[in-house]
Amino acid sequence: MKDIQLNKETWQKLKSELQKEWNFISAAELEQTRGSFKSIFGLVQTKCDLHDEEVKAKLPSILKKY
Repeated sequence: MKDIQLNKETWQKLKSELQKEWNFISAAELEQTRGSFKSIFGLVQTKCDLHDEEVKAKLPSILKKY
């Protein structure tokens, strides 16, 4: 999956949705990813202590909306 290229409003919606799914992640941490799929994946995996498969099962379906 490629890095995400979003306008400001859509990026805010995506961050909100990611935070609802994984409430251990802050908006500031998501901002640091700068929309990089690899960075978001790593952040979710590390911060939420999940295996690759768990993140792969959920994250792409959220990102496809945007």
